[in-house]
Order: sequence, then structure tokens, then C-alpha cells
Amino acid sequence: MTKDIEAILWTYIRENYLPRGIDTAFNDDENLFDKGIIDSAGLISFVIHVEQRFGLTIPDEDLLPENFSTVRDIADYIRQRTGVLPPITPLQGVKNGKDKEMRDLGS
Repeated sequence: MTKDIEAILWTYIRENYLPRGIDTAFNDDENLFDKGIIDSAGLISFVIHVEQRFGLTIPDEDLLPENFSTVRDIADYIRQRTGVLPPITPLQGVKNGKDKEMRDLGS
């Protein structure tokens, strides 16, 4: 459940906050408040959904912009609270599980 968290969040946002038929692409780093996707009233129902969906209790002191402004912020917060590690991205220059230094050593 790594990148799936973002997908779950976007599905809920599309179903509950965006007008039907809107097929605009958003990225995980766009500010949901600045884009008008969620407002302060909508945040309450969104937080309740996150709590129910991911089995969390989110304390009031955690309702900060750095935790809930973007889908990435929210997903990172969920990962931190649930102990799920973020997705692993491949290292640049790594091919077939061996990096350049390993190939140079004759491995």
C-alpha cells in the first residue's frame, strides 16, 4: 500500500469534491486549497474519511498545512502514522541490480 495511498486519496477527491465530468489531471504536489479542490469545511469530511479508511485517529494538533495541503503531504502523513514505507524509486545508473561501480569491479 505505497503508491496506492495516493490513488485512494485521488479517487475519494474525484468522487466527493470535483464536479462530475471533470477529467482534469492533477499531480500529487498541487495544493488542494489553492486549487479550490477542498476548503476548510471539506477538510473535516476528508479527515474523517482518512481516519476511517486507514484506521487512524488524527489529533487536532496534526491538522496542519504541512500534513494536509497536497495529496503527497497527506499520503506521507498516513505512511508515517501507519508505518508504511514510501515507494522505493530506482537509483539512477542502476541496471539489472548492479551499479556502475559494481560493473567496474568485474562483478
